[in-house]
Parts: sequence; C-alpha cells; structure tokens
Amino acid sequence: MRIDFGPGAEWGGISQAQCERMARDDRHPLTYRVYFAALWKANQIGHAEFRMGELATILVSEGGAIPSRQSVTNAVARARALDLIGHDSTVRCLTLPHHHFQKGGRGGRKCSVHGDATPWAWAS
Repeated sequence: MRIDFGPGAEWGGISQAQCERMARDDRHPLTYRVYFAALWKANQIGHAEFRMGELATILVSEGGAIPSRQSVTNAVARARALDLIGHDSTVRCLTLPHHHFQKGGRGGRKCSVHGDATPWAWAS
C-alpha cells in the first residue's frame, strides 16, 4: 500500500517496536498507553485487534497489577474523546483514522471485530 496523506502533506514514520515499549510503560497515563498500543498493533487498514483481556495485560503496572475491565474501558473512551483513536474503537479493536496513520509493508488488511476487509482508501 502506498502511503499518501495528500498533496504537500509532510509525514514521518514511527517505530512500532518503540510504541510497544511505550504501551507497556506505566509511567505514561493509561489513555496514552492505549494510543501507543493502537500504533504498535495497527495493521494496514489501521486496526489493532486484541484478544479478550489482552489489552489489560499490556497495560499492566510495573508491580504486576492488571487494570480492571472498567479502567481499560474508560481509558479507551478517553482516548476516543481526545481523537487519539477512532470513535469506533473498543477494547477488542483500536482503530486509527486514515488521516493520522497509514502503513505499508507487513500487516493484514482485515478486522474480525469490525468486519473491515479493505484499506481505507478503497472503502466508501
């Protein structure tokens, strides 16, 4: 997939491996850790899927405490409210808007949670 944010739009890349480290780093607020998890796991259509309870295990504290289901749900809601992630995001799939994130190379083009099977550019 070709990355194109529009005519004259500047863009740069990110390290998804670094985003994983930041998602797991409890020095960051949970809301931003959710955002980093989305960047880390996003596929070619900007969907980051998680198994049931997986996001909570990523957001574990340094002491090993797993956040409650409600804490994770609230962090996802705050990230949505701040437009860090798409408004269709859930604890099972965090989405990134096409105007914010695009990915070439490796990664699927499907989402079992949302049913999307096409890149954003082709979706209507």
